[in-house]
Amino acid sequence: MNTARNRKSLVGLGMASFLMSVAVTSLSLPSTAMASSKTSVTVFAASSLQEQFTQAARRFERANPMVRIRFSFGSSTTLANQIATGAPADIFVAADQVSMRAATDISRYTSNYVTNQVVLAIPIHSTIASPSDLTGNVIWLQCAHSVPCGAAAERALAAEGVTTNSPVSLETSDSTTFAKLLAGAVDAAIVYKTDVIANPLKVRAVEFKDTSAASTIYRIGISQRGMTLTNPWVKKFFRYLKSSSVKISLKRAGFQVDSIR
Repeated sequence: MNTARNRKSLVGLGMASFLMSVAVTSLSLPSTAMASSKTSVTVFAASSLQEQFTQAARRFERANPMVRIRFSFGSSTTLANQIATGAPADIFVAADQVSMRAATDISRYTSNYVTNQVVLAIPIHSTIASPSDLTGNVIWLQCAHSVPCGAAAERALAAEGVTTNSPVSLETSDSTTFAKLLAGAVDAAIVYKTDVIANPLKVRAVEFKDTSAASTIYRIGISQRGMTLTNPWVKKFFRYLKSSSVKISLKRAGFQVDSIR
């Protein structure tokens, strides 16, 4: 009798454990489903915007947990070519109009966003005082002519009216140009002013006389792909990038913004 009673107890305990495991599993399913059901927004943006955009995306995702912002940062020229050949970008922010035009899926629906300018960046204790010092044994570099920071560098040097020696290299992006200066590989580099502002203990800026020639206007636009147009979060994040809170962040970083409302 005791043996039969014990067996019944064991069976009851086993069934209770099974039902409890089923309950726990069923409780965990919604969170898994929620994670997999997040809507994505893909943003291609100039590398000079990486810090501010990453912070903006974190704030947006905290306020809107059902959406995930995915970024691809890099040279505007490279990103534009990727979009033109089919890369699925919902939003594109380019560092100049030329790059935006190349992104044919987006180029017809764009507007001005912010302005940046190139400067001659030098180590904090450097004796270089002006672009005219880029001669003799001074080793310096800039971006390639085909990318926005390089085009702005060319305009700035031409407006300065000085003769320099040739840059030791022409880099594919502003970020790689600045990285080589920080690494001590060169004496100076023509990079964006925002790079210098972000690293005040390491480098300082020598501005060009013609700040207009040294400036580049960033453009922002939304893709006209079907999947983008049917995703409501794209327009919401697009509006957020143009909001006063994001513009204030960009202004603090050294970008020029037209208006903050």
